[in-house]
Amino acid sequence: MKTFFKALGNVFKKPVTTKYPFEQTFIPDDYRGLIGFDENLCIWCRRCEMVCPPGAIVFSQDMEGKQTYHFNRAVCIYCGECVRACPKEGAIFQTAEPAPCALKAENINNGWNKLFDEALASREAYAAEKKRKAAEKAAADKAAAAKKEEENKTGN
Repeated sequence: MKTFFKALGNVFKKPVTTKYPFEQTFIPDDYRGLIGFDENLCIWCRRCEMVCPPGAIVFSQDMEGKQTYHFNRAVCIYCGECVRACPKEGAIFQTAEPAPCALKAENINNGWNKLFDEALASREAYAAEKKRKAAEKAAADKAAAAKKEEENKTGN
């Protein structure tokens, strides 16, 4: 019976929760929000990608060697490891802005998995192309050296 009266009394009490959309919630000074990125300061070392525990950061690379930064706010745990690992001050930083809700239209999870796989494949393709060009150049240099040696033998 005591529980019933307590429950009945709670019906008439003011709620303890915040009326979120209408009232902003308190954000502490040390709040770790969205990850920011400044492409102009980045040295493209990929340390942030290597230390990210959930894999929320990935870099893709085109065939000319230009890298592109990708970040998934739904995968990120906002630990700040990427910021601590970055050797270039201000290239990657943590804001006090909370992450917006993910929308179904963004296809943030399945789309991220596809983007992540494509980014890794693009880097592998770039490395293979670079290796192929280096081997091609080495073969051309070797052929030129052999030709020069042959000319030296016939010239003497």
